[in-house]
Amino acid sequence: MSGGADGAAPSGRRGSAPGAAPDPQTPGMRILAVDVGTGTADILLTRPGQPLENAVKLVVPSRTQVVAAQIAQATARAQTVVFTGPTMGGGADGAAMKAHLAAGHAFVATEEAARTFADDVDKVRALGARVVGESTTAELLARLPSGSFAHVDSGDLDVAGLRAALETLGVEPRFDAAAVAVQDHGFSPRGSNRVFRFAFWKAAVDEGRPLGELFYATRDTPPDFTRLRAAAGIADELAGGGPALVADTGPAALYGALPQGITDAVLVNVGNGHTICVVTLGGRLAGVFEHHTSKLDGPGLERRLLRFLAGDLGSDEVREDGGHGAVLAAATKTADLSALPLFATGPRRVLLAGSALPLEYAAPHGDMMLTGCFGLLRAFAERGVTPDGGN
Repeated sequence: MSGGADGAAPSGRRGSAPGAAPDPQTPGMRILAVDVGTGTADILLTRPGQPLENAVKLVVPSRTQVVAAQIAQATARAQTVVFTGPTMGGGADGAAMKAHLAAGHAFVATEEAARTFADDVDKVRALGARVVGESTTAELLARLPSGSFAHVDSGDLDVAGLRAALETLGVEPRFDAAAVAVQDHGFSPRGSNRVFRFAFWKAAVDEGRPLGELFYATRDTPPDFTRLRAAAGIADELAGGGPALVADTGPAALYGALPQGITDAVLVNVGNGHTICVVTLGGRLAGVFEHHTSKLDGPGLERRLLRFLAGDLGSDEVREDGGHGAVLAAATKTADLSALPLFATGPRRVLLAGSALPLEYAAPHGDMMLTGCFGLLRAFAERGVTPDGGN
């Protein structure tokens, strides 16, 4: 790679050659958008004077994948794992934690980090993990012999690692605004988190809320969404006092997939973890169907989508099948949902290949993997925060 940091030509002068990065003095905002999924974390950084097609883009393994690999390494070395930090996404890291315990090795976690695996930390204790306070963890780390343990940090984004990666690429790790999307099932220690999460969607449909309202200024993050609150702390840290937003990954991807100017549509995001389909009428939510992608194949997904749009798929059936639910607003009874444009996105959208559904594949600004990031940027723009400098 030639060139210096964030716009400096090899000679050290500010570059004006074709393809050079914009001058950092160009008026505008450097907006960081991070969409944390099950398989990947998708990162976009706008820079003043630069079209979105040329923005800095990274698609890297998500933190749950990275943490799972770190735990697996500790398992192979027969080390004690000490897991500390904020609540983050589960999945691969939870499977690695269980495998570590099954191998007969110790796993110690602070309460906040342990909620990565279950809202009720007693369930984590029941698996064999030791859940302790911050002070106990600090004492443990000071007492354990070197090489006998692995200290694994939780959190949905490695902020220091991101800054270092950008610097390595010659990009100044400075942000005027930041938005982070994570998937949150909500805090439900005594009940089904699938039901809890879908209650959020159902309320949004019942209220006919626009998709753009499902993005939150960090100070307004719903208290029952603990992972989203942890993400709000990350967004605030990255923004350094500037505007900061958080959202669930579902609305982020769906809003990014919805073309400007279209208010009536069906949107499908086939993610690595979840598949979500929403109906918008007049720009407002009129229906939601959510399932786990791992439980779907192509014909099964197509069949469920057709039944959902026909009003023939209910939440009880979806939950019995391992999914979250399905709901349509009363307004859909007088609409022909099959006639609406249908936009599909997501890393597992191949499940819909060959489908008879009238699909259009959404790739905003030419990049499907950044759909969630573009949804975050769209929500920022509605609040007056744009790469051109609005605020």
